[in-house]
Amino acid sequence: MVVTEERREPIRSHKVVIRGIVEGYEVASLEDLKKIEERIESLQSEINVLRSQINELQKTLNATNMRLERLENFLRSFK
Repeated sequence: MVVTEERREPIRSHKVVIRGIVEGYEVASLEDLKKIEERIESLQSEINVLRSQINELQKTLNATNMRLERLENFLRSFK
């Protein structure tokens, strides 16, 4: 029994720039794409700031909870 290996041609791809209207959809201009990219970068930086703020709030909340727990334990000791 002979096993033959199937050879396939590699898929070729080409960069294409399409301007105008494609199948009824308006294609964004390079300026529009740059604006969108800048907006995405701006949103990503805002998200990172919010993440760091959430982390700081979480640390503060944890510290507050620990202090509250210590206070509760202290008050329970008088029962």
